[in-house]
Amino acid sequence: MECTIELFERGQWKPCCLVETETPEAGPVSPATLTYLPSYLEEGALPVSLHYPLRTEPFRLSCWPSFLLDLIPQGEGREYLLYEYQLPDEQAMNWPMMLLGAINPVGNLRIREAFESWRKRMAHKAPVWITRGFTRKEILERSEDFVEYLEEHGMLSAGTASLQGRTPKFLMTQGKNGLWYADAALPDDEAARHFLVKLSPGRNLADWKILENEAAYLQVAKEMGLFVADLPIWQSDMLFMPRFDRALAEKGILRYPQESLVSLCKIFDETRMPSQNDVLKTLRQYTSDPAETTLEYLKRDMMNVALGNTENHPGNTAVQSVSGKVRLTPLFDFTPAHLSTDNIERSLEWLDERGNILDNWGEIIGRLDVPAEEHLAIRKEMARFGEKLATLADLMKKAGVDDDIIEARYYSIANLRAQLKD
Repeated sequence: MECTIELFERGQWKPCCLVETETPEAGPVSPATLTYLPSYLEEGALPVSLHYPLRTEPFRLSCWPSFLLDLIPQGEGREYLLYEYQLPDEQAMNWPMMLLGAINPVGNLRIREAFESWRKRMAHKAPVWITRGFTRKEILERSEDFVEYLEEHGMLSAGTASLQGRTPKFLMTQGKNGLWYADAALPDDEAARHFLVKLSPGRNLADWKILENEAAYLQVAKEMGLFVADLPIWQSDMLFMPRFDRALAEKGILRYPQESLVSLCKIFDETRMPSQNDVLKTLRQYTSDPAETTLEYLKRDMMNVALGNTENHPGNTAVQSVSGKVRLTPLFDFTPAHLSTDNIERSLEWLDERGNILDNWGEIIGRLDVPAEEHLAIRKEMARFGEKLATLADLMKKAGVDDDIIEARYYSIANLRAQLKD
């Protein structure tokens, strides 16, 4: 069985490569072949993934090409597809899930068969569901028409099937006319801005509180010098997050190539996570500025620990290619996840040579596998960062973080400051 990967380049979708597997029901760990199409090799410039550079010979792999892991529907989107097509939730469904759901993922890839399936599905819908736009007021109020729109059209067109996590979220585009549309439903030449809209799961007050404080958390991270894109806006029970995998240019929409750590680190079995040490080693191998990447990654994880963002799942960190340079994407999914009633634990940990978890930043920094001169630069920057932590509580208050969260994080922040001072 095969699928065709399409890549968005120079303003158009181009058939890029074929992925074939004889045992799709065995899931991502089954052997596969990736072959670039001759027509793409003649005119295409971008590889489908950092792992698979352009070449005429096929890649014969023991597993699926890892970028497909980013295209397998997860969370709310997967549940929607399973229900809609009356399919069992099992590993054997990963391949058909991709061929149904990967119509408009984050980044610059899609699966042609998924897009064709969606287009046929939409052909049976009333035209109003293809062209209808909504005001922000209608979205915030969850008007009857908007809810019906999502049910009839937007669950697939708004990218729900390609977004991970348990929080309901949609990819929405604001048109040049000011109205809002499911992302895939609006032609590029009519788009003005692109957003990820997150809704509270509504299961309990903790879920609400986590989402409500996400915008403030990102503002704090930006004030602390982390790489953060345009800040989101919290309204009613929705978070409007400007997307950083898209940009509006003179010649149209740019879609930046993007891969999560799941793809970059080839994590096929989530019960066997790599260490943070190995993750950083991989990032340094593929990003254009390893020293800058190392500092950013360290600071992000320090802030995760200090502010209780326990959900450091590899799907919540990614790299992107912009203007020929590979870098970490702006920070995302940075929240007070420690509040969750699901007791979310860290997925990635720093380890010593014996596999013991390291929780002292002096030890972690001392064991980094980097050149000696870079060690010195890291220590100087971490000392400066530690001094800035003295203002963290004030920054949290100014950003609008809830007082009880600020109070609860006092000792974690103090502990981090002490470790960096030492």
